[in-house]
Amino acid sequence: MNAEDRVIALHVRHAFAKSPLDIGELIVTCRSGTVELDGKVKRPRDIAGAKGLNLNRELETLKQLARNVHGVKGLYADRVRIID
Repeated sequence: MNAEDRVIALHVRHAFAKSPLDIGELIVTCRSGTVELDGKVKRPRDIAGAKGLNLNRELETLKQLARNVHGVKGLYADRVRIID
């Protein structure tokens, strides 16, 4: 991964910071401007209302956040697993 791709991956990860999902096991990589998400996202345990979260909708929000990061040309997230 070159320096520009590392910066893009870092910005994507930063964009995810306010997500209510537990993204501790989500891997963000970038190659030639294409971001790949791999790993697991989980329901948060210690947030009020976590039981009512729609995990699929929250994952779609993460994908949209990633697409909106400057420099992102494409996104692959088909290997992300949702752990409820």
